[in-house]
Amino acid sequence: VECYYCNKLGHIQKNYFLWKKENKGKKGKQKEKDHDDDRVATTTCGDLVILSDHGLINLVSDDRMWIIDSGATLHVTPRKEFFTSYTSGDFGVLKMGNDDVSKVIGVGDVFLQTNMGMQLLLRVVKHAPDVRFNLIFVQMLDDGGYDNHFGSGKWKLTKGNLVVARGKKNSKLYWTKALVAKDSANAMYMEASLWHRRLGHISEKGLNCLAKKNVFLGLKSAELDKCSHCMAGKQTRVSFNKHPPSRKSELLELGHSDVCGPLKVKSFSGALYFVTFIDDCSRKLWVYALQRKD
Repeated sequence: VECYYCNKLGHIQKNYFLWKKENKGKKGKQKEKDHDDDRVATTTCGDLVILSDHGLINLVSDDRMWIIDSGATLHVTPRKEFFTSYTSGDFGVLKMGNDDVSKVIGVGDVFLQTNMGMQLLLRVVKHAPDVRFNLIFVQMLDDGGYDNHFGSGKWKLTKGNLVVARGKKNSKLYWTKALVAKDSANAMYMEASLWHRRLGHISEKGLNCLAKKNVFLGLKSAELDKCSHCMAGKQTRVSFNKHPPSRKSELLELGHSDVCGPLKVKSFSGALYFVTFIDDCSRKLWVYALQRKD
């Protein structure tokens, strides 16, 4: 949100004390000067966002586009199918910049799969069917332990050293792309499986220990299926059967013999073969040179 009086971010002209001071005593409402680059303004009496650029309206009407707003008061979406938990009812109205109003007919939680591959849980999201955009309120992210970083036309959402989402500035708006994880249970499983691999195939017990300390975003418990890589890495080779040597108890009761040759080089006696005899009991060896195999 940008002030048209001082050109600074964070407030609007009609709330700026210097502008109020200069216009004090004037009767009626003074019309603000039109600006060709008007995009977004946030008002104080329940109004949320004024969209005055038709091209931008088409941009943010994309289901994947979420506006990052520091001046709004709540998360908003027109799509009921985005919610993983939903409570219908009369939750008041949202007053739009063109004096139209949109009824809030429901509230619930929305799971987003950010452009960084992380899960982002938006709580207390208002369902306003007549709104043409998805809105993320920065202050509610701050209350959830996230840090918002704006600068150089970019937006970054972090939690500790972890980058959760990124966005960029288009005209006067910061926006980000995010998919909706419609199946929260499946999203939780995928998140647990992803962290299992990221942390070097940590055990399920270790994941649950970290989840209880709120290390992972939106993950309170971890249930893992069998990991083929873990199973293969922990397999051991079947050990060889160890049997004591079986030998005869009497000398020359059993003998072993073999003939080797022909050799490439003859011995001094002209032998090209040799024969061995081994006594099974004493392991005594006899070797005889042979000139011929027969």
